[in-house]
Amino acid sequence: MARFTILLIVGFLLTGFAACGKVSQGGWQMAGTSAQGLPNPVSVPMVPRELIMDEVADEVDNYFRILREQQIRLTDNILTEGWIDTAPKIGSTCFEPWRKDSTKGFELLHASLQTVRRWARVRVIPNGDQYLVDIKVYKELEDLEQPEISSISGPTWRHDNALDFDSYEHDQRLLDAPPNRGWIPMGRDFSLEQQMLSNIRERVTQLCNERPRR
Repeated sequence: MARFTILLIVGFLLTGFAACGKVSQGGWQMAGTSAQGLPNPVSVPMVPRELIMDEVADEVDNYFRILREQQIRLTDNILTEGWIDTAPKIGSTCFEPWRKDSTKGFELLHASLQTVRRWARVRVIPNGDQYLVDIKVYKELEDLEQPEISSISGPTWRHDNALDFDSYEHDQRLLDAPPNRGWIPMGRDFSLEQQMLSNIRERVTQLCNERPRR
């Protein structure tokens, strides 16, 4: 019975994997998108600098906890670059449909079968009469000290951020910790980058359309 249940779950995940996207020569491609997707960075219309940072931060906050943020500033009549760094977050599984950081298909399947985490670095670059929004989402695989199912006892080391404390002390530990300790870098999550870029462009375009014309 237990084996049947496991096979049923795996079959369901594989069916979702096949329905939600496909693997091409350039990597994973989500269903309904072109092979190239949106450029990264993507250009969005010029709006007041406070509004663009609010929209970007609000989108990022749907997936990650923001660790550090620098607003766009006007210095010597020149707009400086704004940026956002997030704290790492354990990837959502198929049993957490309310979370959106694991996109449908391969990423959701991978996060359900293995322990992965992601974190993001976002830049908002003023460029003439527009902004360039650059999003990099990095993905890491947990590096266990020993196999998870093992008869050999030993100390258990925790390298994740399962407890998301909203405290200054916790943020400082994240900033001071050695990079990737206990985690294996796996490159970038392009599907989540595309999702965030698309949502931000839609947000800013809608904001421009709603603003009264002079």
